[in-house]
Amino acid sequence: FHIVILREEKFLKEALGAPYQTYVARVPRFFPNLSLYDEGDTGSFKPRLLLTTLLDGLVFLVALPAFELIDGAQQSGVLPVLFRLP
Repeated sequence: FHIVILREEKFLKEALGAPYQTYVARVPRFFPNLSLYDEGDTGSFKPRLLLTTLLDGLVFLVALPAFELIDGAQQSGVLPVLFRLP
């Protein structure tokens, strides 16, 4: 990634100029410096984005019980096994 970082830095220096130079002087190139983290006094979030994220994750949460139900139905003979993977 070092080569990619150097290329991106060159492009950003040309595109953004002095503000980017200030940023580069303050922020580590690759590994984060946790002492620079500033949480701030207030926080905010967009409820719509939170809902979207929860719904995205819900697919995986619901999938496991659904697969277990299918497995149980196949084990009991209620649902036929259409094919088996080796």
